[in-house]
Amino acid sequence: MKRNILYSLTGMLIFVLAACTDDWFNNRYEQMPEGETDVNATVEFLPLRPALDVKTRTAGDAIKDINNLCVLLYDKEGNLTKAYYLLPEGSASTESNDGSFKVKDEDRTNADAEGETSAESRTQQASFRLSGVPYGNHYIYAVANMGNLVNTSNSTIKTREGLKSIDLTWQAENWVLTEETGDGAKSKAIANNQMFGHFTTLPDAPTGANRNTEDALVAINKKDMTLHAWIRRAASKVTVAYDASSLKEGVFIYLKSVQIKDIPTHCYLGKDNMVGKEGYDLPFPAKGEDMPDGEVIKYYEGDTEPTVFDASYPVRLSTGKSYYPWPVEENGVLQKKGHEETADALFFFENMQGKGPSKLQDADGNGELDHPGLPGDDFKYPDYLPKDDVPYGTYIEVDAYYVSVNSEKVGSGNIKYRFMLGKNVEDDYNAERNHHYKLTLKFKNFANDADWHIEYQEPEPGIEVPNPYYISYLYNHSMMLPLKIRTGGLKLGKIEASIKDNRWGPHNALSTFDYYHPMDIANANQWNGFLSLRATKDLVITGTSPYTPTSNQSYYEEHKRGERTYPIEEKNAITDEEEHSFYGEEGEKDDGEYKVRKEGDSIYHVQLPMYTRAKQMIKPTGHTGNNPYVAYQRRSEVEIKATLLRPDGTVWGTISTNSSATNSAKGNENPVIYQVRRVVNPKGIWRSHSNNEGFDVLLKRLPKENGTKFEAFASEGPWKAYVVCGDKNFINLGVGKEHSKVSNDTVYGKTGSNIDFKIDFKGNCGENENRYAIIRVEYHNYTCYHLIFVRQGDAPDALIDGGAEWHACNMKTKTAEAASPLEEGSLFKWGNLTEPIDAINNKTPGPYWINVTPESFQGPGTQKLTIAGTSEEKAWGEIKPVNAPSDDKSGFGAAFVDSSQLPSNTRIASYDDFKALYDHIDIKQGYGILYGDGSTSTEDDINDAYGYEYNHTKRGMRGCFVYNQQTGKSLFFPIGASGYGHRKEKDAKGAGTLRYAATRAERFPSGWLSESYPVGVAGAPLFYDVYMRPGAIYWLSHYVKAEKPGDGNATGWDFNYFTFDFYPITRSSTGGAQDACFVRCVEDK
Repeated sequence: MKRNILYSLTGMLIFVLAACTDDWFNNRYEQMPEGETDVNATVEFLPLRPALDVKTRTAGDAIKDINNLCVLLYDKEGNLTKAYYLLPEGSASTESNDGSFKVKDEDRTNADAEGETSAESRTQQASFRLSGVPYGNHYIYAVANMGNLVNTSNSTIKTREGLKSIDLTWQAENWVLTEETGDGAKSKAIANNQMFGHFTTLPDAPTGANRNTEDALVAINKKDMTLHAWIRRAASKVTVAYDASSLKEGVFIYLKSVQIKDIPTHCYLGKDNMVGKEGYDLPFPAKGEDMPDGEVIKYYEGDTEPTVFDASYPVRLSTGKSYYPWPVEENGVLQKKGHEETADALFFFENMQGKGPSKLQDADGNGELDHPGLPGDDFKYPDYLPKDDVPYGTYIEVDAYYVSVNSEKVGSGNIKYRFMLGKNVEDDYNAERNHHYKLTLKFKNFANDADWHIEYQEPEPGIEVPNPYYISYLYNHSMMLPLKIRTGGLKLGKIEASIKDNRWGPHNALSTFDYYHPMDIANANQWNGFLSLRATKDLVITGTSPYTPTSNQSYYEEHKRGERTYPIEEKNAITDEEEHSFYGEEGEKDDGEYKVRKEGDSIYHVQLPMYTRAKQMIKPTGHTGNNPYVAYQRRSEVEIKATLLRPDGTVWGTISTNSSATNSAKGNENPVIYQVRRVVNPKGIWRSHSNNEGFDVLLKRLPKENGTKFEAFASEGPWKAYVVCGDKNFINLGVGKEHSKVSNDTVYGKTGSNIDFKIDFKGNCGENENRYAIIRVEYHNYTCYHLIFVRQGDAPDALIDGGAEWHACNMKTKTAEAASPLEEGSLFKWGNLTEPIDAINNKTPGPYWINVTPESFQGPGTQKLTIAGTSEEKAWGEIKPVNAPSDDKSGFGAAFVDSSQLPSNTRIASYDDFKALYDHIDIKQGYGILYGDGSTSTEDDINDAYGYEYNHTKRGMRGCFVYNQQTGKSLFFPIGASGYGHRKEKDAKGAGTLRYAATRAERFPSGWLSESYPVGVAGAPLFYDVYMRPGAIYWLSHYVKAEKPGDGNATGWDFNYFTFDFYPITRSSTGGAQDACFVRCVEDK
């Protein structure tokens, strides 16, 4: 924790008096002339700064104005001899006065300030003219902003001591006035702005010259004398900044507020305000703890204290976003703020408490807290020392919430940081007036390590979990959930976990988002959700009709996907502090290992494995372990129970994360596991063989399903990016704009930072060569990952040994392929290569294809469609299929076209070619956006991210990446700029409608639909809006009988961008082979 306490004059005001006397008087010890003289003055106002919300905070330059001024003269005995009351020149006040004043700004340097460091670049200098100043030796004082003391405090100011002892009362409410001017809102203090000082003959401010205790007699004894009054505010201010750069990775601080506490309500005008000390005669409470609290700066919106702490919280600190107030870019350099003159500040009256005990948490340096504990429990915390045993001291309290997802020490909860104000960081408790205290709270390690006093509580016995925690958006992925279990000296016998809530639908979807929410039911139908407590074994779960909400129940329960027991010391005594791996009960080794590490005799650090489920959970139900949503997470909630054992092995009891359960610690909550939003931007980078231009990766996601702009997002924990397979020598990964570094060819990013890095290509490759790499990005504390497929070159290549060599581009015409793997090519009717429907036709109406409804689709009608490679145009009905299969049960083996119609050595990809990819253990699919030549960074606008055309080659394209997870080779299948790689012969909107969905043109209906769907969409809620979901269909070389995979027959291959499906499609689903689809070619070695 760093505290930069600057003891300097904040708003030191300088008053200059010019006295005219006979010039033969040289000093105050010579004979004093009789009579009076005049004094001259000038005043100029400092421009005000924009005001802030004065109900909770105050602008740092609020106390800047001189509204009125009293000058008081006292004789050597301390009796009042004369007083003057001055108002600003031009004042509209009708008060009687003795003259007027002006103020001008003076630039200040460190030499002007008490303590040799100035906290203000400019302060005010006042000069004025007084009539009838008597010659003689005087104590002369200046008092600002207290009105005419002759009228309000006449009896008190009769003596010097009475003047200095005037009781100032703190005005807690409405002491700053906000005014609207032509330049905006301005603020100025209308209370708590009292100032006091004395005059000297010295032209400058020597050390200590502005202290109240050092006033001295001033001799008005010669002509043209100049007098100076260095006056000080009775109040001081504190600004607080925060530095989280020394936190551990995976630790977050959510700032709620900062407040100045236990401030004096009364203060002497002109002498040290030593609250509670002997001789102090102003009002103060009998107990220091009853002193009132001062101003608050809140870091959240609204009046209700927040309960949700996530990435949307206004002020969240971590290593990746570590300083607050947020740094501001000036001349290309980020500058840290927070202590400038106009920064939000907390004001208070002086409180001089002298020297006291050490403020350090560990003053003796033995590595342990000297006075640990919490207030209110003297029995449990006998050494607790509130306020460092300075009961009337003033302190700063920062209220925050911390979350640690770091497996070394997990936890979350409210936490308070306190620092007693004073003139050093060790043992001084003098919060002196007219000072700007600059405090920087530097968080360290797990948020509970700082030199400020800290109060937080960990339940014992209790279970601490990171909440929330995250798992990948992809099927069959895993993460380890870290737990910290405090047993209070008991042994941890076993842990039990059970999934209480497991959703298939989007979490916290906007009310405007249309999905089948009647089936999105809390704590119900867990078998349709994404999370499993055991490793996923079957990637495709099979089942038979009818398809209902309970179709997946039997598999889920029989295979115990939602429950698991983890034996620990009931079977395996742990006698050391090493990490141990266990697999559970007999026969559960394949369910995934869990890890346990013991710390001392009462803390267990445990990591439990959790998994996303199968790619398809009974395919016709639509449920999947993939998160299909680009804007929404999916939610699961898990209850964790721990059985504690006595030393003799008998059961003491069970504690739970369920706060309503018996023996659960107060504040415990079941861990919430979010399946993160689907990340698609970017998913791949392609360069032609002679292009080695780099690419700046910045992972982005849509803020809502119908959003038009992608946004960067922060990692909930550290992240890293590295080449996981492929040719690691043809690209380099480098740091981006965020906080990251490169070590051993891996880019490491900090907690809370954007996922941002560079891909640099090393040279070119041959025209008939390809180079591949797969970049793995692990984010959210390394629990989630995203793959980015990198390819250079477009030569035909085999993804698997002995397989066909796949061409990189779709067919555009009978004799030519598209110019780039991103280009969608043309749509062809069965057997008709001579009339390809040009991609320029395949557009959706409107500037953005969002907020789609069944009515949004339009058939082409009589519109003419451009024939690719020609200037010819034809209507949909004029373009005919050739020799299309006539039924679903015969004619198998019919060719799409004869190979003689294709370029030499090529053929259209067959069912067997696709099936070889489908069946191969190393072949997987990923879906997202590919960027090609001309693109150098991640796009924001969806039209730029999705809309690649041969006329817009810098854009991206959505599609499916089929890749080999061992070699890194990848192949891209675009779904089209519109997202619909399919035109339908039979559609409710008319023949030729551009739509991916094969059978639906409306929302999937509720209620009885067929024997297969007796409850309609309730049995397949993800199919609710399948009519508008993106995807593409690619023709097969032949009409085939297809069983495994397949549904009896197949004319094409289906790429479902929404459900991640990669599967054969039937003749009937291609309109009886009358539709138009894409074509991809291969060649044999």
